[in-house]
Amino acid sequence: MADLSLRLFHDTELLPILIICAISILAVLAIFHFIKSKEMEEKRIPKSDLSFVTPSRKFAKYTKKDWQIICLIAIPYAIVSFWQLGTASLPTTTWQPSNSSGTQDVIFELTGDTNFSAIYTIYSDGDNSFNSDSLNGTNGMTLYGSNDAANWQQLSTLDVGSIYTYKITEGTWNYHYIKLTSAYLTNTLSEIGFRSADCNSFLPVKIYQDDYANSSYPATLMIDEQNLLQLHPTYLNEAYFDEIYHPRNAWEIANNHIMYATVHPLFGTNLIALSIKLFGMNTLAWRLPGVIAGILIVPLMYAIAKLIFQKRNLAAIAALLCACDFMHLTTSRIGTLEPFSVLFILAMFYFMIKYYYTNFFDTSFKKTLGILLASGIFMGIAISTKWTGCYSALGLALLLFSNLFRRMYEYFQAKKALQNSEELSDNEAHEALLIKDFFWKKFWCTILCCFFFFIVIPAAIYWLTYLPDRVWGNEAWSIANVWKQNMYMYNYHVNLKATHPYSSVWYMWIVDARPIWYSYSVDAQGISHSISCFSNPLLTWMGLIAFISTAVNLLMKRNKEAWIILVGYLSAFLPWLFITRCVFAYHFYPSSCFLILMVVYFLSKFIHTAKGKWFICIFLTAYVILFFAFLPATAGFGTTVPYIKSMEWFGSWYFG
Repeated sequence: MADLSLRLFHDTELLPILIICAISILAVLAIFHFIKSKEMEEKRIPKSDLSFVTPSRKFAKYTKKDWQIICLIAIPYAIVSFWQLGTASLPTTTWQPSNSSGTQDVIFELTGDTNFSAIYTIYSDGDNSFNSDSLNGTNGMTLYGSNDAANWQQLSTLDVGSIYTYKITEGTWNYHYIKLTSAYLTNTLSEIGFRSADCNSFLPVKIYQDDYANSSYPATLMIDEQNLLQLHPTYLNEAYFDEIYHPRNAWEIANNHIMYATVHPLFGTNLIALSIKLFGMNTLAWRLPGVIAGILIVPLMYAIAKLIFQKRNLAAIAALLCACDFMHLTTSRIGTLEPFSVLFILAMFYFMIKYYYTNFFDTSFKKTLGILLASGIFMGIAISTKWTGCYSALGLALLLFSNLFRRMYEYFQAKKALQNSEELSDNEAHEALLIKDFFWKKFWCTILCCFFFFIVIPAAIYWLTYLPDRVWGNEAWSIANVWKQNMYMYNYHVNLKATHPYSSVWYMWIVDARPIWYSYSVDAQGISHSISCFSNPLLTWMGLIAFISTAVNLLMKRNKEAWIILVGYLSAFLPWLFITRCVFAYHFYPSSCFLILMVVYFLSKFIHTAKGKWFICIFLTAYVILFFAFLPATAGFGTTVPYIKSMEWFGSWYFG
């Protein structure tokens, strides 16, 4: 089927994906056809008798139709997300020097053919509870060849490479014995393999000499997983981009080891650590939590859009645009922190938007505080995942005080109306009196509670997320140590001078000018696998128009929906205008979710006309087609070099 799919779609995985997605859609339709649903009668919030009062919005309950739409979008997206995500097998048993000096020799013996064309090495984090110094991996390790185990010829000196990533040293050699000499106590090596001259297999190998065979780290650890070595490694069986950092930290947490270095908060890393603890140290395990977070974002986008627009069809469009956004898929399939961060940012906004539409004069005050508490908890989790949550927290503050200032306006208007009470009906006078008598009590109580909900509780969550982690070596957890760690993180980011060939800046993100290229490899069949991160171009290009339209509606009509969307978008986006260090396209991810809402807001202006509906259908169809067409560039699915090159629409796009 892979060959047929490649011929038809230039993608080895698209045909089976389309078939399974079609089956899942039919299954969802069949299941919901037989589910009986009773439409619940909703309690209506009384309309205010006072013209200056904005009553609470009535939030529609979810019906069978809502859940059907969510399943029809989220399940096919989940299929694509999980497809060819990673492998459950990765060399993990790791050798490290037992000699206190770090200089140690190990001699391997090739037991059959002695002609080999490459040396494969892959390393993992060593037992840094034994040695907590900086990890050198294979840096400085030297390999020698000999046919008599007495006279040695140098083959290669290895560099540090990247953790969990294959280092392949090509050559033409014929030696019976290979000696490996470590240079540092902090060297580690999980597996070494010698590729046959015909490049079709690894040669049988055994340990010939190991002076520390009875130690905790015998040399056999370097050749005990030969069956897991990959002749043609791809993203499926090795780390790429920032996976050399986050899964490593997660493995250290899972194994109660001293953490080598961490420059981000650790809640998201702890989620990856939990998966590693449950499923082992492999690419599938460390990518699994992000994929789950990405799947949850789709119904959450539906929920936020339904809150804002109060229309099922517009909520469905928002969920579809999210599910078929390139960046959403690519970022959830890599073992980094972004999908968790965005999930919790959207969750905290969901509850704050709900509060924004709620008036504490006509709604249970306890209920309004519960909504704020939920928003504060998710804000704490978002910031405990990545500091980008702090940017969006400013948006929460704007929406919170927008609501409170609106209530304050109603209070002063009520006082003014009561001065001319003879012009009010009995109901109006009664409502105005309630507003006058209870505003300040509810206002100050809300402010006091928000101090706890958005400062004390998030701070406690942030500090407590460090409890499972040994960031400070053998020192115990303390508030002082958490503070010291965060000052280190702050100084790291402020003083970072790194450069990257695929970095970009904010004005590139809004037009998809510079994708970040993550990975490229070729498998045993000569099929190319490329992964790049950028937005669906139809989202960003339509988003430029949508941004202008939304801003105009806010300025000219003071539209509440435009205000909410722009607050969410700009609070996540504007800080990047002032950050001068090396940044990438994926930093646009939180903003892109609100850009989706902006596009939906723009499309909503046309949805009631026949021509508008046709335009929306054409736009959404093209959007979905692009999503599937670009999977070889965004998800690593197999394709040909000509097809990869055909997707490089602009000179600044590069996919391998």
